[in-house]
Amino acid sequence: MTTIETGNSLHRSQRLLDALSHKVHQHLGMDFSGARQAELIKRLTGLAQARAHSDVDSWLTELAFADWNANRIQTLVPAFSVGETYFRRDADAFDWLVEHHLKPLLARRRGEGQRHLRLWSAACCTGEEAYGLLFLIDDLLGAERDGWTVELLGTDISEDFLAQARTGIYGRNAFRGDDDAYRQRYFEPHGSRWRVRAAWRGRIRFARFNLADGRQACPMPGADLVLCRNVLMYFSAARASSALRRLLAGMDQDGLLMLTSVEAGIATQAGLNGRLAGSNYALSKQAATVAQRSRIAQPRTTSRLNAVAPPAPRRPVSARTLQPKAAIPVPRENLEDRAGSKPADPLALAEQALAAGQPRTAREALRSYLESADLASALRHRACLLVARSWANEQNIEAAREYLQLALATGVNSPEAYWLQALLEQQCGNSQATLKALQKALYLNPGFILAYFLQARLFKAERRMPASRKALQVCRQLLTERNDDYLVPHSDGMSAAQLLRLCEQLQDEGTE
Repeated sequence: MTTIETGNSLHRSQRLLDALSHKVHQHLGMDFSGARQAELIKRLTGLAQARAHSDVDSWLTELAFADWNANRIQTLVPAFSVGETYFRRDADAFDWLVEHHLKPLLARRRGEGQRHLRLWSAACCTGEEAYGLLFLIDDLLGAERDGWTVELLGTDISEDFLAQARTGIYGRNAFRGDDDAYRQRYFEPHGSRWRVRAAWRGRIRFARFNLADGRQACPMPGADLVLCRNVLMYFSAARASSALRRLLAGMDQDGLLMLTSVEAGIATQAGLNGRLAGSNYALSKQAATVAQRSRIAQPRTTSRLNAVAPPAPRRPVSARTLQPKAAIPVPRENLEDRAGSKPADPLALAEQALAAGQPRTAREALRSYLESADLASALRHRACLLVARSWANEQNIEAAREYLQLALATGVNSPEAYWLQALLEQQCGNSQATLKALQKALYLNPGFILAYFLQARLFKAERRMPASRKALQVCRQLLTERNDDYLVPHSDGMSAAQLLRLCEQLQDEGTE
């Protein structure tokens, strides 16, 4: 018997654990094998308790060895979905999309007399991305919009998310930063929330679709644009690669597939080569294989790279951007070492829990630790920073900022703290605050490679080209001093060769 901590010390057989992880991978594409089986049990146990199942063990056993049909999968989706998104997310990526894909595409279609567009927001969650795309297209078409046929599809695996998307009603959390003018233009008050105005309601078709199920037919063949962001990062490498190739195969010849930069590594591992697209990553129908590009060494790791620092590693604005994957998490019973002589280091335990995608476990390990009045400043700084990372994993920006400030209030300055601050500020669209945090990180660690790369991109977005070129030059110089397969710190397994290619792409864009 294998013991997996679930909050009530339930015992699970290895056969049960293997069966459950196999089912989840088969039907949802997510890899919960090995050390991650503990997280899987916690998720499922939490769902069982929320659904008031009286016998959790029996329910898990039935789940492990029963057939999973569409209805059963739907009941399990809440245990595996994040459901965190908002309007105007990655605005610079949409600016890139307008200039480099949509405007040229519209011009070609006008010239051909083919005034139609097919757009697909895959994994649309509660619809913010899909509506945002609709608003953008209407703005581009302007007075001629009535002469165009625009088909816009939003798909997700969760019926609950789709039901909310169809209402077009959103609360305050769907809007971030300075969104008042945007909200006034496209939304109307609806009680304490806001509703999409009538001009845009009912123009998007929302439908259920499972990206991990290779048996399902493409719901929008011939798409001119597919947005598939912040979802493939949760899949196993094999399922993510398969989903990518199906998406590309279903697109129009001039179509474009947009991923987050976090998912650029998934494309690379699948043998596909794209290009930077603002803070995102774009693949064309004719995506070349990395193997054909002799300058790029084949990576020796299967972890997914984070091409830059924007939000959302394993969790959006994730700790995966902040540190490489670590070892198997230490079970709670190992709070004392094998010899029973001294407690395990709570900070090491929290680090391992974060690396395994277990932010709650990390916070539990740190709670009593931070209550110690005589805790040294350096240790308190590190503990608060770990809690901040754990909240960042769950997209709770306010809580992450609170603990980050507590870390900085200790008087200890670390490049990791300012790197996290830069990621949080970038998530909120605060470019100047992001650059200021990067400057502090680089002051403390002049060899912080990824900070130079992000700095170069932000300067370029502000058209500060000399500053951008300088930051990029330093980044490239640091990379050329390393072997091709050197793993860049804080990048979730990106090799020096991979980042060097992204530097070249960024430089090439500046010469267009």
